[in-house]
Amino acid sequence: MDFPGTPLILFLLFLEVIQIVGFLLFLRMRYRRPLGQLSRVAGQLAAGQRPKSYYIDGPPQVEQVARSLETLGAEMEKVQRKQREEDFNLNALLANMVEGVMVVDQKHVVRLVNDELINLFELRQSPLGRTVLEALREARVEMLVRDTIARGEPRQQEVMLESTALGLPQRHFDISAVPIRTKTDDVGGAVVVFHDITRIKQLEVVRQDFVANVSHELRTPLAIFRGYLETLADNPTLPPEESARILDTMKRHSDRLNALVEDLLILTRLESRQMDVEFSAIRVDAFFRQLVRDWQNRSNSGAVEIKTDVPEDLPAWEVDVMRLEQVMFNLLENCVSYSNPPRRVLLSASVYERQMEVRVADNGIGIPPADLPHVFERFYRVDKGRSRTSGGTGLGLSIVKHIVQSHGGTVHAESVEGTGTTVVLRLPLRQV
Repeated sequence: MDFPGTPLILFLLFLEVIQIVGFLLFLRMRYRRPLGQLSRVAGQLAAGQRPKSYYIDGPPQVEQVARSLETLGAEMEKVQRKQREEDFNLNALLANMVEGVMVVDQKHVVRLVNDELINLFELRQSPLGRTVLEALREARVEMLVRDTIARGEPRQQEVMLESTALGLPQRHFDISAVPIRTKTDDVGGAVVVFHDITRIKQLEVVRQDFVANVSHELRTPLAIFRGYLETLADNPTLPPEESARILDTMKRHSDRLNALVEDLLILTRLESRQMDVEFSAIRVDAFFRQLVRDWQNRSNSGAVEIKTDVPEDLPAWEVDVMRLEQVMFNLLENCVSYSNPPRRVLLSASVYERQMEVRVADNGIGIPPADLPHVFERFYRVDKGRSRTSGGTGLGLSIVKHIVQSHGGTVHAESVEGTGTTVVLRLPLRQV
């Protein structure tokens, strides 16, 4: 059935649809470009990039969103700049610390370390993301961290770590652990600081040994003095021969005691760098000839044949002559003390890699290989009984080492047990 006016109604509906479609097409064309620009700006911000421009030519609503994004971008830049500054300050602080630093979370997982900690433990793999026990393989460190986080209190402990699992030598650490508090005052982890005190411990051992050695060296002559003084006091009518023998023994030990004190004073000044080095030019051959004459004129020089071997073209040399004489006399005394007749010593010199190399070789009893690295230490004796009976103080080679070092040189010993020993001095060649 047809109704009157039906075509007209359909025509009007068609026109309405056309208008709606046209309006939708207009909206699409009007918003498509600004919405695309808006999406690009948002994507750049999400990726942490700074958009070249926040300006978007579009409807007011889109422009308002663009201005909001610009404000958000500025705030993000401020936050990122502050974060970069904090990261720089933290990295600079950690990089310049001589202590190893490690930050762990509540589960004992390492979150941050500095380079010094990696160097201290010679870690080949990054410790980040691993537990303290997995990274360092030291149960005592793990226990210290666990105790700090569990109690929520700072902990400090001095421990000796052998690190056998990592193949490292025995070392001493002063370890401090401080809990990290969250905003809700919960413990979120800990900061652990490792201070390597191995050198301090070694020096403490050296100090203790030094005091013990000095006490021992002083005790022997003092005990002899006391015993002989008591003998003289209790026996005033001793025969002159016996009194002379006692006095001679006391004088000998008095001389040894005086030599010990003198060597201690010299060594103290050398170690504290209170002894100036005065350089002057010498010819090595002339220095050796004078050295041999002075040695032979000494009453306690001992029967020893000294030969020299110096090339004619050897350059002049700048050294502290008095200190070098002291070095050579100490070495010659060692040659006499540790050699059996017939004693022979060869003094030689040559140029070695822009250094003057001086060798003092004897035909003595030699030094066992295990003792060679220690002969320049204070009071170190290869043959303790023999050195005391020969009157040595145990400081001669240590003085040699420090005088050579004050010249910027090095000294070491070469030896074949039962054949002899050669002490090698290498000092910078200060040519005139």
